[in-house]
Amino acid sequence: MRKEVKEWIVNFFEKRKGIPGETEEEKLKVDYFQTGLLESIEVVDLILGIEEKFEVKFTPERMQDRRFCYIGGLANIISEMMDHPG
Repeated sequence: MRKEVKEWIVNFFEKRKGIPGETEEEKLKVDYFQTGLLESIEVVDLILGIEEKFEVKFTPERMQDRRFCYIGGLANIISEMMDHPG
């Protein structure tokens, strides 16, 4: 997981409502849908922000990845897309 990606994702959620958890490790394991950090409609803002910031494009397969709903999992997916574009 790239540090810059992790920091951006954590900051995105911290600005909204804060992330439950005391440690970074706990925060990265948070499911942002189940905890109410992000409503379904807000996913569009998140995806657009990620695509603009990191110059990646989400495919339907990436958005269906089981890791997608976890803060750390999302950061890993983005890092993978940056490391292996296309």
